[in-house]
Amino acid sequence: MGNVLNTSSPFQGKVIAITGASGTLGRALIRELSDRGARVIGLTTSAEATFDRPIEVLQWHLGQEAELGSHLETVDILILNHGINVYSDRSPAAIQKSLEVNTLSVWRWLELFLKTVSPAQQGAMKEVWVNTSEAEVGPALSPLYEWSKRAIGDLITLRRLDAPCTIRKLILGPFKSQLNPYGVMSASWVAWAVVSLAQRGVRDIIITVNPLTYLFFPLKEAGRSRYFRLFSRPSLPEHNHG
Repeated sequence: MGNVLNTSSPFQGKVIAITGASGTLGRALIRELSDRGARVIGLTTSAEATFDRPIEVLQWHLGQEAELGSHLETVDILILNHGINVYSDRSPAAIQKSLEVNTLSVWRWLELFLKTVSPAQQGAMKEVWVNTSEAEVGPALSPLYEWSKRAIGDLITLRRLDAPCTIRKLILGPFKSQLNPYGVMSASWVAWAVVSLAQRGVRDIIITVNPLTYLFFPLKEAGRSRYFRLFSRPSLPEHNHG
């Protein structure tokens, strides 16, 4: 899928950083984007991760995302692709882990990156792609996965209202991976479709075999965006209580 002429690719020469780089989709995105001429940086929490492309690899630690903040200055596109699925576990530890990995860590990475967008750029060059999954609008048979993904999904919708650059959502259905060996789509095909749709300027990239997602997600996104726009403001004076 990645045999696209680099000379015609808008990703040629772009610096693209990907979290969750050592996962199945992360590796597929690295291959796809490398084949399209991008210079990819793999961001991974795994100290032993190796890759089949000659990429720069940076290790990061949960809660310490800011340590790599300076590396984002030269990044054109940040793809937030990391996540965790605790399945049926509902213990306090599972709740904390799901919140930290799927929601708060993604938010911290996003804000670090947005701070690197200069007013002179006006968002024309930099982008963020966030893998929120179709769990935003449908069951994933994993309550904490759904809850944490919906939380970051809503935060992204809210942040889009004032973001200094383009933020794309990746609304992906189940694909075959280490986390989901029963996925019906291949990660390589999903990566190709994600990059191809992003190249065409699609902001909400929906890739799934579930036709209901194509109906419900745009309605949900439009409704939440309108609600946030009506009942929130970019900044308000702080009020001290107590």
